[in-house]
Amino acid sequence: MIISFDTRTLFLSRVNNYRNEDVPFSNLGKKFFSSKSGPQNFVSDLIHTIEKNNLAETTFNFINSDIHLLNSGFYSFFWRNFKLKEVDKVILRLDGIGIDTENDLDNKINKNKMVDLLDKGSNVIYQSKFCKNCFNDIFGSLTREKIIYNGAINMPIISPESKQLVQSIKLRFKNKYFSVAGRYTNRKRIKEIIKEFNENDMGNLVVLSNVPSKDKIKNERIIYLNLLNPLIARNIISNSIALIHFDRYDWCPNIVISAIQDGIPVICSNFGGTPEIVGKSGLIIKEFPENLPHSIFGINTAKNANFPSKLFIQNIIEVWNNGIEIEKTNFYKI
Repeated sequence: MIISFDTRTLFLSRVNNYRNEDVPFSNLGKKFFSSKSGPQNFVSDLIHTIEKNNLAETTFNFINSDIHLLNSGFYSFFWRNFKLKEVDKVILRLDGIGIDTENDLDNKINKNKMVDLLDKGSNVIYQSKFCKNCFNDIFGSLTREKIIYNGAINMPIISPESKQLVQSIKLRFKNKYFSVAGRYTNRKRIKEIIKEFNENDMGNLVVLSNVPSKDKIKNERIIYLNLLNPLIARNIISNSIALIHFDRYDWCPNIVISAIQDGIPVICSNFGGTPEIVGKSGLIIKEFPENLPHSIFGINTAKNANFPSKLFIQNIIEVWNNGIEIEKTNFYKI
């Protein structure tokens, strides 16, 4: 079978094949060919895994391929404007970006763009039940649907510099710290998490986010490391006692998948796709009603909710003092 992918994503996957951090090329590759797109990074890892295990032939040539994977989180101008292949030979991999855009801007133009995308393929992959339910709520049930969670590649070899960074963190915090990571947006609530750690004796925190200087509260128990290369960030998270991913709602975050695959507990809220991924591999803090619907109404409710400080503090202190028992799983191996 021949499977085609977006040209840029296929090229990124080729670059990542050389991104063993002990290889001199890696620094150049990370500087010029890195991606901040979660959907693109996942598909890049998927391509690598398919090729490594000889599961199929991969190409950018969608004309000659048997199947084309059209990734809604990252695809080319040409697919955005033209129908380039028979719909029964196109697999749409849908994430929440389309819904987030349509919901935030609340206009027909963005909704029509998503309708146009859905018209380009008759086979649909959702990242989570939450993702499927939200799309069905807005666009109706689609043909040939399937939920397939993201996966994570094995932890790669890291450079001596990366190892030294991790060791310095562990030394400063005596091998015990929480991690939080992601873009510094309202939805991810990293600002609120920093505030709670600063004001309460809840343990140590490593922040892997693009926090503005004005929001970096100086505290000896908090380290700010900005948005690092995903492989380095993953190594730092894999040495923490837990990853805090307290997003208001998320679809199927790669960072959570990787943490669970590495055996690290995840602390999350109970709305969105994250809690169904975490399951018994972490701690789900029940801040929202269990019957909050997977819909635009539910998303807007989560967006407007106040940060549950008391509930958050209680649970974090409990984990810091007594640890957390989890069921380790290999389910998210890509």
